This record gives sequence, structure tokens and C-alpha cells, in this order.
Amino acid sequence: MKTSLKIALLLGIAIALGGVSAAQMEGPEPPDGPMQGLMHGHGRLADRLLAEYDTNHEGKVTHDAMNRAIYARFMAATHGAQTMNEDQFAALNLAEFHQHATEIFRRLDWSGRGKLSLEDYAAPQRVRFMSMDRDGNGAVSCGRGNNSEVGNNGPRRKSRYAGGRGGYGLAAFCAANDLNQDGKVTRGELDTAVAKRFTLATHGAAAMSLEQFIADQEQDFRAAAARAFKRLDKNRDGKLTLAEFAAPELKLFARLDKKHDGVLTPDEMKSGRRYGGARGYN
Repeated sequence: MKTSLKIALLLGIAIALGGVSAAQMEGPEPPDGPMQGLMHGHGRLADRLLAEYDTNHEGKVTHDAMNRAIYARFMAATHGAQTMNEDQFAALNLAEFHQHATEIFRRLDWSGRGKLSLEDYAAPQRVRFMSMDRDGNGAVSCGRGNNSEVGNNGPRRKSRYAGGRGGYGLAAFCAANDLNQDGKVTRGELDTAVAKRFTLATHGAAAMSLEQFIADQEQDFRAAAARAFKRLDKNRDGKLTLAEFAAPELKLFARLDKKHDGVLTPDEMKSGRRYGGARGYN
């Protein structure tokens, strides 16, 4: 495989791993919508809305159809109860997550032997590191609250990876890999942290199985789900009402419904931003 192609594939995997999903995770207006799931990392908003809410296959989404679909999913998850707990919220997307993790494992398993070496496991994180190390000085700044990084030679050019929300899950990346907590991640720290996580997942073995990979990635999935749940739980009582669960998706509908007629047409849906992408488990 050509090196450039392999790097491109690895970067795609790095975005998926650092960004597994997650459509519910980040953004100025966090799209915590109940029907988006945690694993919809790519795809157009119109496609997602039509797939989830256009039950009559008419090429449009009505407010009533969205309400019915959200209600049905909520009641299925809670087994008819009036509130949803954190475990039930995470379970909504767990099967989809397992499918996604299995796909990622198979893409990382270059040899096709059904196991990952440390090099296989570490490769996407290393490519991700290179994409975040904009000036190539061997360190990624963890600074937040601005759009610039400060390297050894002074301020760097502005980078979408530093500060604020978005990027490749900078907060989670730094929490996992800034071992000496000095506000930056070096290549050495990354390699040490990744090797430690690999060893823990494999219980010291030299290779990682699919089951071990899924269990390893599920830790991030559940942490992301917990953060999304907390954002939705406006009254902080540890439970989601139907109103809390549905609020982001209904807010999205209202934003897209330019004609205020209770119907989203293809043009209105296409006017919306892409959802998902490389937002990570921050």
C-alpha cells in the first residue's frame, strides 16, 4: 500500500476513534438529539433526518412524525417509564457503537490475522498527533480558550485543533496523553500513554483481540455518553424526562423550519450544517 494512501486511511480512522461520534458530543450548539446517536460521525443532515423521521418515505419530515419517533424511542428505552437513566441513554447507541468499533478494528488489522499489534493500535493516534502538530515541533498544545498555540519558537499560526470546541477531541486527547500535565503532549508522552493503554487492554499480551479492542473503545463511548447525558439533564436530577430528551432535536427542527409550517422540505434540510464529523469525546 502506498504510504500516502495508508496515511490518509489512518487519518480517517484517527478521526473516527478520536471523534467517534460523535454527533452528540461537541459544537457551539451541542447536537445532543436523541435520534442522532453517538456514532453518526459522518453523513449529511438531510440524509439523517429523512432516515429517522420520514416514516412514510415522502421526502420530507413533519413535526408530528418527529415527535412520534422520539416518543417511541424514549418509551422503548425506558420500558414505559416516564424518565430515562444514564445506562438506558447509553444503551440506545451501544449496538451501533459495537458495529462501528468492529469496522475500525478490521481496518486497523492490516495483516488480516484478527489481532492488532501495538503498532497497529498506535498508528491512528500517531497520525492524529501529526495532524494536530501543525508546526511539526513534536508537541501539541492543550491550551483552550483561544485559537492559537504557543510552541518553542513563539506563537504558532492559528489552528482549528486548539482552543474552544471541535477539532479532534483536544480535551480528551490531552487528558489521556499529557502525562506530566504541563499543558502539551509530546510524541514521547503519546507513545507511552498508548502503550500503557494497550497493555491494560490486552492484560500484557502482545496482541489485541477484537473483543479487547471493543472493550477498550467502549470506555470512551460510555464517558462520552455520560457527558451528553449531563448536558441534556437540565435540572441535574440524574434522569431525563421526555422533554429533556427531545429538546435538542426539536430545537433543530425549529431552526430548519424556515417557513414555520411544521414541515421540513429537502431544501430546508439541506440548508442545515453537516452534523457529526470529527467531534470527539471531550
